[in-house]
Amino acid sequence: MKKFRTFIITKQKIYIAGIAVAAAAALSVTAAIVFSGDNTDNNNEQEAVAAYSSAEDEMYKTIIDDVLPEEDDKTSLKDIIKKIIGFDTDKPDTILNSASSAIGEAAGSTDEPVDADTPDISPTETITESPNEQNGQNEQKTAAAQLPSHEEITNSVGLEINNATNYNVDLDSMCAAELATKLTYDGPEVLIVHTHTTECFDGDAMSGESERTTNPDYNMCAVGDVIAQTLESHGIQTIHDTTIHDYPTYQSAYTRTLETINKNMEQYPSIKVVLDVHRDAYIYNDGSKLRVAANINGMETAQVMLVLGTDSMGLYHPYWRDNLTLACKIQNAAEIMYPGLMRPINLRRERFNMHVTRGSLLLEIGSNGNSLEEAKTAGGYIANAIAAALING
Repeated sequence: MKKFRTFIITKQKIYIAGIAVAAAAALSVTAAIVFSGDNTDNNNEQEAVAAYSSAEDEMYKTIIDDVLPEEDDKTSLKDIIKKIIGFDTDKPDTILNSASSAIGEAAGSTDEPVDADTPDISPTETITESPNEQNGQNEQKTAAAQLPSHEEITNSVGLEINNATNYNVDLDSMCAAELATKLTYDGPEVLIVHTHTTECFDGDAMSGESERTTNPDYNMCAVGDVIAQTLESHGIQTIHDTTIHDYPTYQSAYTRTLETINKNMEQYPSIKVVLDVHRDAYIYNDGSKLRVAANINGMETAQVMLVLGTDSMGLYHPYWRDNLTLACKIQNAAEIMYPGLMRPINLRRERFNMHVTRGSLLLEIGSNGNSLEEAKTAGGYIANAIAAALING
């Protein structure tokens, strides 16, 4: 069975995909069943394609009624495509960064997850239309941060979760549980990687690319540097692997990242925590971009989302609860230190290479509407919270 993965959409591909989706929707109303929630009976690729057009399930429940034209309606095919899959075909650089978990199940995916970069906007987030200029005040001081105590970290301050699985989780209990990951200060203990290394921020893209650049001064490597330096300032030895996994091809990026993780684990067996650092992305129909931000200590900062994989899709992943315990402590520490920094924890059906250690996390630092400086500020903040959880959790 063919596996579906995230890929960059060109104008030609948009027309082809749009025609296929529109035709599938018109031929069978039953394709809309996949929009209504968990449907584990999708057994063919036609249903997978239908699921693919509904990356945000609730948004597309009414496609058949509200989008497809009546017989005498003169709505153009281009407009139908735009409504169904959320892309403007006149903008070939539009990126599809996510697919619903149903597509992985329908396609029989075994080793490559769908993308994690999907916006999950909650009322607790601050969404603004354009980044604020920092006027030279956006250099993040990361060293010597005051870390909350063990008692503070293990007592939940009201954690939130967006749970895409069927598992029931008690975040308060997770926060109070003992960490499976213990620092020994004997060699490197944290590894930072980037599955989507070339992701960058508003205004930083290389020519001809949409929010992508191979320049490490402007892509996720720049944010990873801040995280690594901050962890080092707390005495936590950190390896930052800046290998590019998503260029020149985006396909199979997670498979290549797993190879990088395993290589580093072999070279540094002391590694206990693996952080895959991304940024989120969403382009609205009017061309504007998602920006998730908060003002903390008088500075504009991107918000951060912790993404946790599970074994819900049948992949080997015995440690996901250990990973979630670490995430809860980090989330709690961040809420204490930097109220407003965190988006709700995102618990997913996919695995995202998190089966390698008992301390694996995927971090979404801001979105494509944020600035690089806002993301760097967030990187310093979340790194302090990670250090607090590892040291005092």
